[in-house]
Amino acid sequence: MNIDEIIGNNIRKYRTAYNMTLKELSEKLHKSISTVSKYEKGCISLDMPTFMELAHIFNVSPSLLLGGNLDSAEEEYTYASSTEILYMYTYDSPKKLIVQSIIERHPSINHNNKYKAQLFNDVKDINRPGDCGGLYTGEYISEGFIGTYMLRNQITQSENVMISCVNNLVNPNQQLGLVSGLSNYTMLPITFKTIISNTKITDKDILLDTLLFSKEDFRILKKTHFLTVQNSR
Repeated sequence: MNIDEIIGNNIRKYRTAYNMTLKELSEKLHKSISTVSKYEKGCISLDMPTFMELAHIFNVSPSLLLGGNLDSAEEEYTYASSTEILYMYTYDSPKKLIVQSIIERHPSINHNNKYKAQLFNDVKDINRPGDCGGLYTGEYISEGFIGTYMLRNQITQSENVMISCVNNLVNPNQQLGLVSGLSNYTMLPITFKTIISNTKITDKDILLDTLLFSKEDFRILKKTHFLTVQNSR
């Protein structure tokens, strides 16, 4: 895949994550729909002003349009070109279904515990993360066996999300955590469980067993007056 195709794929990913049509993006860029479509397909190269304007429209670092290969002079940290893909699972109680999301992390070169992070929430197809229910960007900081995501909704800027994670003692490829933010239904603060995994999890019984609050969780809540995750599975 050449650089034009890489940039094109990223343009399409961010455009769909913002629920933006080709026409809407073409109007923002003052380009024809045909030209923007060719950008996304990697058929033609972008000039530098258009490239920078796209980064401004999507509110992302130019390095992310390149797949993370370019360092931004405005950033305090330098990030590696590699992208770590993680699979995040939560439970939507009103709809009674498991929600699958994708996290992309770009590790910092000069700070081992810091990452640039993007969350594509509620994706229907993991191969098309841009087709999602919401795009959140921010950072991930790892401290030993615990980690914290601090993310902001790029559609609704007033919404911020914190994900506090701990490494799964039984499965080192997973993290168990709590997501704290605003409910899409009530717009009030809520907290719910999550699993973040290096690999896809297809066993719904295992997911439900971990994501649903158990009697033991409620017993601890009643005793301590705080929610926590049981790191013993």
